[in-house]
Amino acid sequence: MVEDFSEMRGDGGRVVSRTQDSSVGAAPSAPARNAGTDKRTLRVRVDAGLRLAAGDVPPKVLEGLCQSLSLPNPAYWKLVRLRKRPGAEPQTLYFFRQEARELVLPRGAIHLLRRAAEEAGLTLSFEDARVLPPKRLAKLPEVSLRDYQAEAVERLAKATQGTAVLPCGAGKSVLAVGAIARLRTQTLILVHTLDLAEQWREHVRERLGLEAGLVGAGEEEVRPVTVAVVQSLARWEEAKLDAFLGRFGLLVLDEAHHIAASAFHRIVDRCPARYRLGLTATPEREDGLTPLLRLYLGAPLAMVKHEELVARGVLVVPEVRAVETAFDFPYGRASDYAPMLEALAEDKARNDLVLGAVAREAWAGHLCLVLTGRVDHCELLAQRLSATGLSAAALTSEVPREARKALLDQARAGRVRVLVATSLADEGLDLPRLSRVFLVYPGRARGRTVQRLGRLMRPHEEKKSAVLIDFVDGKVPLLRRHHAERRQQYATVLGVSSAASAH
Repeated sequence: MVEDFSEMRGDGGRVVSRTQDSSVGAAPSAPARNAGTDKRTLRVRVDAGLRLAAGDVPPKVLEGLCQSLSLPNPAYWKLVRLRKRPGAEPQTLYFFRQEARELVLPRGAIHLLRRAAEEAGLTLSFEDARVLPPKRLAKLPEVSLRDYQAEAVERLAKATQGTAVLPCGAGKSVLAVGAIARLRTQTLILVHTLDLAEQWREHVRERLGLEAGLVGAGEEEVRPVTVAVVQSLARWEEAKLDAFLGRFGLLVLDEAHHIAASAFHRIVDRCPARYRLGLTATPEREDGLTPLLRLYLGAPLAMVKHEELVARGVLVVPEVRAVETAFDFPYGRASDYAPMLEALAEDKARNDLVLGAVAREAWAGHLCLVLTGRVDHCELLAQRLSATGLSAAALTSEVPREARKALLDQARAGRVRVLVATSLADEGLDLPRLSRVFLVYPGRARGRTVQRLGRLMRPHEEKKSAVLIDFVDGKVPLLRRHHAERRQQYATVLGVSSAASAH
C-alpha cells in the first residue's frame, strides 16, 4: 500500500488524521476541536522527518517505535562471523534520533507510526512543514510514458513519496523526468558517481530542454533541476547543506538501494522536499537493511518484473553461456581469498581464454562489456585486446571523468567495440547497443548479478541477439558454489528453470 500524505496541506496547516484514513485517496478527516490538548491526540510535525514531542508519546508506543526502527548492524555481525573483534562497530543500528525534546523518525516510517497509533487508540494530528517552492517551473514538454510509468507518476503526485522498482531498461530515468514534468517543482537528483550525474543531465536536457545544475567534481552550480553526487554533499558543513536541501520540492534518489549507506540516508533524512522518489532495479539487500528503502523513501509506487516487460517486447531475453576455465588454487580459508583473486587475474591461460572469447564476439560486430573486479586486470585485458587491432578501452575510476564520458559516447556510436570495466559499470550504465557481457571475475552478489544481466536487456535496432558469458572456475569448490548461486539468479530473472548452457 502506498503511504498517503495527500491529506496534509502544504501551507503549514494542521490536519487531524484518524488511522483508518491512511489508504490512497482517502478523504481527509475533519479537524478535531481539541487537537492541541486531547491526550488521545498525538501531534506530528512533518518536514524532512516525522517529529513528535517525546513527552507526548505513551511509553509503550515509544518503545514499540524504537524497536521497529532498530536493525542488526551487518558490519558488526560480519566481523563476528570472521571471528574478529568488532571494535567500535555497534551491534545495533538505530534509525531514529532525539533532538531536544523531540523524537524524530524517518519520514517513510509513517506506516509504523499509524499502526502504533491505531493499536494505542490514538489520533494523529499532522502539521505539514515540508518544502514546496511557491514558484513552479515553466511549462515543460510532455514526456511520453509507458502505462506503468504514468501510473507511478500519478501515485507519487497523490502519495508524495515512494519507490519505483523497475528492471534495467524499464525506463526509471524516463519515469523520473516524467515526474518532474508533472510536478513542475525545483528538483534535486541524487546519484553516487559523476558518470551517472552526466547521464542524468543528458536525460534532463533531451527530454525537458533544461540545462541541469551540477554539484560534484568541484562544481557547485545550482539550477531549478540540479544533479548532485552524494559524496560531495556529505562533505558540506551542516548549515550549508540544510540551506541547499531546503530549496527543492522534489527529491529523486537514483540507485535507491544505496539508502543503507549512512551518507545517503543522512542526506535524504535532512531534505524537507514535499515529494520523494526512489529508483531501483534491485531493492533487496543481502545485509538485512532492505527495510531502509521504505523507511526513508516510502512504499513502492510501481513494481514491474523482467518477465512482464519481456512479454510486452520492452526488454530482450539474453542467453547465458557458462565457459569452464582450468584455473585452480588451494583455497582453504577466508585469508586465502585475496591471494586467490590475484592469482586468477594473473593466470595467463585463463586470460588467453577470456581474450579469445571476447575477440571472437567483437570481430563479429558485437559491442562487448568485459567486467572484472581489479583495475590492473582491466588495463591488462584492454591493452592486449587493443594490440590485436580491436578498438578496446579500460573504463575504471583511474580514467578521467571527461575521458570516460567520451568512451561511452564512442561505444554508443559503435566506434569502440570493447569496454573492459570494473564495478564502475555495474549501475546506471546506459548502453542499449550492448549485446555481449563477459563476467571474468568471481562474485555472487545478487544485486550486482541482476544489474549485469539487465545491461543486455535494453532493446536496440542493431541488436540481433544478447548473450552473457560467465567464466566458471569449477576446480575451486568455493568459486563453483558462487557460480551455482549466479545460475539461480539468472533463472529467477529470466523465469526459466535452467538459465545457463555450458561451453
